[in-house]
Amino acid sequence: MVHVAEAALKERARTLLVAMTERARWVYALPRTKDGDRTWAMVEAAFAAHGVPQRAEEAEAPVSRYASEDGSVAYVVFEHDDLDVLFVEAEGEGAVPLMLELLERTGFVPQSALWGDALDIGGPRSSWALSVLAHMAVAWDDDWTDLFLLHLASPDAVVRRQAALALTLAAMVARDSGPALELLAEDLRREKFPQLRVVLEDAERVLSALAGNPVDLGEAGTSMPNAGRGSESHE
Repeated sequence: MVHVAEAALKERARTLLVAMTERARWVYALPRTKDGDRTWAMVEAAFAAHGVPQRAEEAEAPVSRYASEDGSVAYVVFEHDDLDVLFVEAEGEGAVPLMLELLERTGFVPQSALWGDALDIGGPRSSWALSVLAHMAVAWDDDWTDLFLLHLASPDAVVRRQAALALTLAAMVARDSGPALELLAEDLRREKFPQLRVVLEDAERVLSALAGNPVDLGEAGTSMPNAGRGSESHE
Protein backbone atom coordinates (compact mmCIF):
# COMPACT_ATOMS: atom_id res chain seq x y z
CA MET A 1 0.00 0.00 0.00
CA VAL A 2 1.29 3.44 -0.93
CA HIS A 3 1.49 5.83 2.01
CA VAL A 4 0.84 9.49 1.30
CA ALA A 5 1.14 12.00 4.12
CA GLU A 6 -2.20 13.19 5.46
CA ALA A 7 -1.10 16.80 5.05
CA ALA A 8 -0.43 16.22 1.34
CA LEU A 9 -3.86 14.64 0.86
CA LYS A 10 -5.56 17.54 2.64
CA GLU A 11 -3.64 20.01 0.49
CA ARG A 12 -4.80 18.20 -2.65
CA ALA A 13 -8.39 18.36 -1.41
CA ARG A 14 -7.95 22.08 -0.69
CA THR A 15 -6.60 22.64 -4.21
CA LEU A 16 -9.64 20.86 -5.62
CA LEU A 17 -11.98 23.06 -3.57
CA VAL A 18 -10.15 26.19 -4.76
CA ALA A 19 -10.59 25.09 -8.39
CA MET A 20 -14.30 24.53 -7.81
CA THR A 21 -14.72 27.87 -6.05
CA GLU A 22 -12.89 29.78 -8.79
CA ARG A 23 -15.34 28.34 -11.32
CA ALA A 24 -18.40 28.56 -9.05
CA ARG A 25 -18.97 24.89 -9.75
CA TRP A 26 -18.95 22.33 -6.96
CA VAL A 27 -19.33 18.55 -7.12
CA TYR A 28 -19.59 16.34 -4.04
CA ALA A 29 -20.21 12.64 -3.52
CA LEU A 30 -22.73 11.82 -0.81
CA PRO A 31 -22.63 8.41 0.86
CA ARG A 32 -25.85 6.52 0.29
CA THR A 33 -27.70 5.22 3.32
CA LYS A 34 -28.74 1.57 3.40
CA ASP A 35 -32.13 2.90 2.45
CA GLY A 36 -31.13 4.99 -0.56
CA ASP A 37 -34.48 6.77 -0.52
CA ARG A 38 -33.53 8.40 2.79
CA THR A 39 -30.56 10.14 1.18
CA TRP A 40 -32.80 11.45 -1.58
CA ALA A 41 -35.30 12.62 1.05
CA MET A 42 -32.60 14.62 2.86
CA VAL A 43 -31.52 16.19 -0.43
CA GLU A 44 -35.08 17.11 -1.36
CA ALA A 45 -35.66 18.58 2.11
CA ALA A 46 -32.63 20.85 1.74
CA PHE A 47 -33.86 22.18 -1.60
CA ALA A 48 -37.37 22.70 -0.21
CA ALA A 49 -35.97 24.59 2.81
CA HIS A 50 -34.26 27.03 0.45
CA GLY A 51 -37.25 27.33 -1.88
CA VAL A 52 -35.39 25.92 -4.88
CA PRO A 53 -37.85 24.02 -7.09
CA GLN A 54 -37.18 20.90 -9.08
CA ARG A 55 -37.08 21.73 -12.79
CA ALA A 56 -36.72 18.31 -14.37
CA GLU A 57 -36.49 14.64 -13.53
CA GLU A 58 -35.17 12.04 -15.95
CA ALA A 59 -37.32 8.91 -15.97
CA GLU A 60 -34.63 6.69 -17.50
CA ALA A 61 -32.04 7.53 -14.84
CA PRO A 62 -32.07 8.69 -11.20
CA VAL A 63 -31.28 12.30 -12.10
CA SER A 64 -33.03 15.42 -10.79
CA ARG A 65 -32.35 19.01 -11.80
CA TYR A 66 -33.08 22.06 -9.69
CA ALA A 67 -32.66 25.76 -10.39
CA SER A 68 -33.36 29.09 -8.73
CA GLU A 69 -36.24 31.17 -10.06
CA ASP A 70 -33.89 33.54 -11.88
CA GLY A 71 -31.76 30.71 -13.26
CA SER A 72 -28.56 32.04 -11.69
CA VAL A 73 -27.99 28.85 -9.71
CA ALA A 74 -28.47 25.30 -10.97
CA TYR A 75 -28.13 21.93 -9.29
CA VAL A 76 -28.00 18.37 -10.57
CA VAL A 77 -28.44 15.37 -8.29
CA PHE A 78 -27.68 11.95 -9.72
CA GLU A 79 -27.36 8.51 -8.24
CA HIS A 80 -24.56 6.19 -9.31
CA ASP A 81 -25.37 2.58 -8.41
CA ASP A 82 -21.99 1.17 -9.44
CA LEU A 83 -20.09 3.64 -7.25
CA ASP A 84 -22.73 3.53 -4.49
CA VAL A 85 -22.83 7.30 -4.06
CA LEU A 86 -25.15 10.18 -4.80
CA PHE A 87 -23.48 13.05 -6.66
CA VAL A 88 -24.56 16.66 -6.25
CA GLU A 89 -23.31 19.34 -8.61
CA ALA A 90 -24.02 23.01 -8.00
CA GLU A 91 -23.22 25.84 -10.38
CA GLY A 92 -23.51 29.55 -9.72
CA GLU A 93 -22.12 32.03 -7.19
CA GLY A 94 -25.19 31.77 -4.98
CA ALA A 95 -25.04 27.99 -4.59
CA VAL A 96 -22.88 27.88 -1.46
CA PRO A 97 -25.47 28.31 1.36
CA LEU A 98 -27.67 25.49 0.11
CA MET A 99 -24.70 23.22 -0.58
CA LEU A 100 -23.35 23.76 2.93
CA GLU A 101 -26.69 22.86 4.48
CA LEU A 102 -27.03 19.84 2.20
CA LEU A 103 -23.59 18.52 3.12
CA GLU A 104 -24.34 19.04 6.81
CA ARG A 105 -27.54 17.01 6.45
CA THR A 106 -26.07 14.11 4.50
CA GLY A 107 -22.32 14.15 5.07
CA PHE A 108 -20.01 13.61 2.11
CA VAL A 109 -17.10 11.46 1.00
CA PRO A 110 -13.95 13.48 1.88
CA GLN A 111 -11.83 14.36 -1.14
CA SER A 112 -8.66 13.75 0.88
CA ALA A 113 -9.78 10.17 1.53
CA LEU A 114 -10.59 9.71 -2.15
CA TRP A 115 -7.13 10.92 -3.14
CA GLY A 116 -5.55 8.59 -0.60
CA ASP A 117 -7.42 5.58 -1.99
CA ALA A 118 -6.85 6.60 -5.62
CA LEU A 119 -3.09 6.87 -5.09
CA ASP A 120 -2.97 3.32 -3.74
CA ILE A 121 -2.74 1.99 -7.32
CA GLY A 122 -4.15 -1.51 -7.53
CA GLY A 123 -5.57 -1.29 -4.01
CA PRO A 124 -9.12 -2.52 -3.33
CA ARG A 125 -10.66 0.97 -3.55
CA SER A 126 -8.24 2.62 -5.96
CA SER A 127 -10.26 2.42 -9.19
CA TRP A 128 -13.47 3.23 -7.31
CA ALA A 129 -11.88 6.36 -5.82
CA LEU A 130 -10.50 7.41 -9.20
CA SER A 131 -13.95 7.07 -10.77
CA VAL A 132 -15.55 9.13 -8.00
CA LEU A 133 -12.87 11.81 -8.27
CA ALA A 134 -13.32 11.96 -12.05
CA HIS A 135 -16.80 13.39 -11.45
CA MET A 136 -15.13 16.29 -9.58
CA ALA A 137 -12.44 17.18 -12.12
CA VAL A 138 -13.67 20.69 -12.91
CA ALA A 139 -10.18 21.79 -14.04
CA TRP A 140 -6.94 20.08 -15.03
CA ASP A 141 -3.68 20.43 -13.15
CA ASP A 142 -0.45 18.44 -12.78
CA ASP A 143 -1.83 16.36 -9.92
CA TRP A 144 -4.70 15.09 -12.07
CA THR A 145 -2.31 14.28 -14.91
CA ASP A 146 0.04 12.38 -12.61
CA LEU A 147 -2.82 10.43 -11.03
CA PHE A 148 -4.20 9.24 -14.35
CA LEU A 149 -0.71 8.48 -15.63
CA LEU A 150 -0.11 6.18 -12.65
CA HIS A 151 -3.36 4.29 -13.24
CA LEU A 152 -2.82 3.99 -16.99
CA ALA A 153 0.65 2.56 -16.36
CA SER A 154 -0.64 -0.16 -14.01
CA PRO A 155 0.34 -3.75 -14.89
CA ASP A 156 -3.30 -4.73 -14.26
CA ALA A 157 -5.41 -4.50 -17.43
CA VAL A 158 -8.60 -4.00 -15.40
CA VAL A 159 -7.06 -0.99 -13.65
CA ARG A 160 -5.95 0.44 -17.01
CA ARG A 161 -9.43 0.01 -18.48
CA GLN A 162 -11.09 1.75 -15.54
CA ALA A 163 -8.51 4.52 -15.79
CA ALA A 164 -9.29 5.11 -19.47
CA LEU A 165 -13.01 5.38 -18.73
CA ALA A 166 -12.42 7.68 -15.75
CA LEU A 167 -10.05 9.85 -17.80
CA THR A 168 -12.70 10.28 -20.48
CA LEU A 169 -15.30 11.23 -17.88
CA ALA A 170 -12.91 13.70 -16.22
CA ALA A 171 -12.36 15.49 -19.52
CA MET A 172 -16.12 15.70 -20.05
CA VAL A 173 -16.62 17.07 -16.54
CA ALA A 174 -13.84 19.63 -17.07
CA ARG A 175 -15.35 20.48 -20.48
CA ASP A 176 -11.77 20.40 -21.70
CA SER A 177 -9.74 17.48 -23.03
CA GLY A 178 -6.61 18.90 -21.37
CA PRO A 179 -3.81 16.30 -21.30
CA ALA A 180 -6.21 13.39 -21.80
CA LEU A 181 -5.56 12.84 -25.52
CA GLU A 182 -1.81 12.80 -24.98
CA LEU A 183 -2.18 10.35 -22.09
CA LEU A 184 -4.37 8.05 -24.18
CA ALA A 185 -2.02 8.21 -27.16
CA GLU A 186 0.89 7.21 -24.94
CA ASP A 187 -1.14 4.38 -23.45
CA LEU A 188 -2.17 3.13 -26.89
CA ARG A 189 1.48 2.89 -27.91
CA ARG A 190 2.08 0.54 -24.96
CA GLU A 191 -1.14 -1.45 -24.86
CA LYS A 192 -1.01 -5.05 -26.13
CA PHE A 193 -4.48 -6.33 -25.24
CA PRO A 194 -6.79 -6.04 -28.32
CA GLN A 195 -9.98 -5.54 -26.30
CA LEU A 196 -8.40 -2.84 -24.18
CA ARG A 197 -7.07 -1.14 -27.29
CA VAL A 198 -10.68 -0.87 -28.49
CA VAL A 199 -11.62 0.87 -25.23
CA LEU A 200 -8.70 3.28 -25.60
CA GLU A 201 -9.50 4.01 -29.25
CA ASP A 202 -13.14 4.71 -28.39
CA ALA A 203 -12.03 7.02 -25.58
CA GLU A 204 -9.70 8.79 -27.99
CA ARG A 205 -12.58 9.40 -30.40
CA VAL A 206 -14.79 10.81 -27.66
CA LEU A 207 -12.04 13.16 -26.50
CA SER A 208 -11.20 14.19 -30.06
CA ALA A 209 -14.81 15.26 -30.48
CA LEU A 210 -14.60 17.18 -27.20
CA ALA A 211 -11.46 18.91 -28.45
CA GLY A 212 -13.23 19.87 -31.68
CA ASN A 213 -11.35 17.46 -33.93
CA PRO A 214 -13.13 15.63 -36.78
CA VAL A 215 -14.46 12.25 -35.65
CA ASP A 216 -15.77 9.32 -37.69
CA LEU A 217 -18.59 8.15 -35.44
CA GLY A 218 -19.19 5.17 -37.69
CA GLU A 219 -15.92 3.69 -36.49
CA ALA A 220 -16.78 3.97 -32.81
CA GLY A 221 -17.10 0.76 -30.85
CA THR A 222 -19.45 0.06 -27.99
CA SER A 223 -16.98 -0.09 -25.12
CA MET A 224 -17.60 3.41 -23.78
CA PRO A 225 -20.27 3.34 -21.09
CA ASN A 226 -23.18 5.73 -20.93
CA ALA A 227 -21.84 8.12 -18.31
CA GLY A 228 -25.41 9.37 -17.98
CA ARG A 229 -25.02 10.80 -14.49
CA GLY A 230 -25.16 14.42 -15.56
CA SER A 231 -21.84 15.85 -14.45
CA GLU A 232 -20.39 15.97 -17.92
CA SER A 233 -23.32 17.82 -19.49
CA HIS A 234 -24.71 20.36 -17.08
CA GLU A 235 -24.40 23.39 -19.24
